Amino acid sequence: MKHYHLTVDRDLFFTRAALKHQGRFRVVTLLIDCGSSHTMLTWETLVSLKADPALSKVRRPIATLNGVVYMPEVNLDEFHALGQRIGALPVLAHSMLPGVQIDGVIGMNFLRRFDTDLNFKQATIRI
Repeated sequence: MKHYHLTVDRDLFFTRAALKHQGRFRVVTLLIDCGSSHTMLTWETLVSLKADPALSKVRRPIATLNGVVYMPEVNLDEFHALGQRIGALPVLAHSMLPGVQIDGVIGMNFLRRFDTDLNFKQATIRI
């Protein structure tokens, strides 16, 4: 297992990820969200990778504080984060809050694939 230092901003943990789809690459900033069952990316990020969520035939129901929202799901060719590579990771398309400078969240569908230890005091993750 290897330790990775996380970026901390307003008591939240962030990391970088590299995405690949249809020959396009993009490096993004993602919030680590243990409360999210799915990894989510902004519509803009997905469209820039030629993974247009509007063309997705799969919509996942996600419970939010405002009720159930149906989000389009797409599979990226490769998802690299925290020293790990996953092929065909399903991600959901969602808009981030205005003024929030992140490209999405890493959810439990990524984190649960690995033995993961999150150290809140040291802002590190061991994976």
